[in-house]
Amino acid sequence: HSINETVPPKSKYRKFFLSAFSNILKPTSVWLTKSIKPQVDPFKKPADVMESFTKQVKMMCDANNENVLTKKTKIKIENINFLNKKINGSFVDLIITSPPYVTSYEYADLHQLSTLWLDFAEDYRSLREGTIGSLYHNSNFAKDIKELNKTGEKIVFQLYNYDKRKAKSAAKYFVDIQKSVYKAFDILNGNSLAFFVIGNTEYKSVRIDNAKHLVESMMLAGFEGIEVTKRKISKKILTP
Repeated sequence: HSINETVPPKSKYRKFFLSAFSNILKPTSVWLTKSIKPQVDPFKKPADVMESFTKQVKMMCDANNENVLTKKTKIKIENINFLNKKINGSFVDLIITSPPYVTSYEYADLHQLSTLWLDFAEDYRSLREGTIGSLYHNSNFAKDIKELNKTGEKIVFQLYNYDKRKAKSAAKYFVDIQKSVYKAFDILNGNSLAFFVIGNTEYKSVRIDNAKHLVESMMLAGFEGIEVTKRKISKKILTP
């Protein structure tokens, strides 16, 4: 499309513009606003593409300009499984992360418009495998159950009465979270901080207390001075 034709492949701005374009895909389409799955809204009037793109780019530029970055700042981005990364001792002063919420939705499905439009995959469903919280895992349920902490075990068995497949997915999710918390503790220097943003949800009348599970995981890992702050989240539109 126009971005690829006008912005050189090696330009540092290409991904910036592609990201802006990705953010306007849903409002500029006839995709039903409140739907995660593909559904046409015959009454929806799509927003103007150029107007939306220009507005999005300006907003992103303004946000970038607010950041005070120096040339001395070293940034390293790795797209890897954190649990598989070899760590040699502690080296981190601050961790800020927001893990996905178990049973909430398939993250690959949420980004299907961008995945398909930007040619990241022929079939967005191929990206489901391996994502945390996904139903599409190759895991050992019996082994996962043995590794769960008390909170995780209780939630999984409650889910098992309603949806065995979802319960197996939740077990794998909770085990991954527990391992991630332990590894996060190992890489933190002394007197450092870890900031986790997580939310609770519900599935077929079963309360999924992700926050309680996380706190228990942190306590077992050795974290001290754990504080929980609640905040209200406004209703937002999920973008496929």
